[in-house]
Amino acid sequence: MESNKHDRLFLEILKEQRSIVTFLDSVFGFLYRCTDFFQHQNDSSGKVGFPGGVANGVVQKLFQRYENQIHYEKQAAILGNMASNESDVPSACQEIVLGVEADTTEPFKVETNSAAWRKIEENQEKDVREMYNGDDRGTYRWSQTIGDIDVFIPVTKDIQKAKQVNVKIDPLHLWVATVGHDGSFVLIDQTFPHRVIPDECLWSLDGEYVQVNLEKKEECWWDRLFSSDPPIDTKKIDTVIMTSDLSQEEHMKVEELIVNQGRRQQFSNVIPLLITLILSSDDNLLF
Repeated sequence: MESNKHDRLFLEILKEQRSIVTFLDSVFGFLYRCTDFFQHQNDSSGKVGFPGGVANGVVQKLFQRYENQIHYEKQAAILGNMASNESDVPSACQEIVLGVEADTTEPFKVETNSAAWRKIEENQEKDVREMYNGDDRGTYRWSQTIGDIDVFIPVTKDIQKAKQVNVKIDPLHLWVATVGHDGSFVLIDQTFPHRVIPDECLWSLDGEYVQVNLEKKEECWWDRLFSSDPPIDTKKIDTVIMTSDLSQEEHMKVEELIVNQGRRQQFSNVIPLLITLILSSDDNLLF
């Protein structure tokens, strides 16, 4: 299953709609007419619709994923040559984890699944976005921004549907398992070094891997994904923060700085002109 398998169908719809806006209107219209995407759950036990704000959050997170992809691609060419400057890199979070016990009641086998990564690497180049500010741990890759983390976990070819994947996200723990032709396998059963917000985390089956998006509880750079991982070199982290990751208050501060800078630039351009006029006036007085 490839993430772009429906592109031809979407292109035909886009040609018919003639614009991005009407295309998106058709997509959301379909969700409105044929799904429960816009319905709100009356209580937590309901099976129809989403809790308030969840559907909107899903749309925003998916938009942000592909907006961040542009940034990842721009950084790919220079990722290996970034300068190590201690003064520009915020220190990694420091938090003591008292311990989280994993649920071991389900009879799953543990699978390293390293062969799946080798197969992917034979068919395509290594995708830099999967390790942006993160690491390749063999059985998974991870990348991060200041506010969230993406985890990429390879699966075997027989995993074709989301219902074959089980994901449990707790504030300090991630558990991922698959159910395929050869039985059930636990792919990830690990503890985080810092907390995430489970209600704001997402996961999807995207081609040959499960992608899990984790929302950090605190904005900071992680030096490892799981407590048992070796630390990455935080001096090499790209600390550029995208405007889409800024809060409304931070956006206002940035805009104020831009306006002030523009005014200073205009003033600096006017000063030489005034000096020229004054000197010209003095020369006329001499004659």
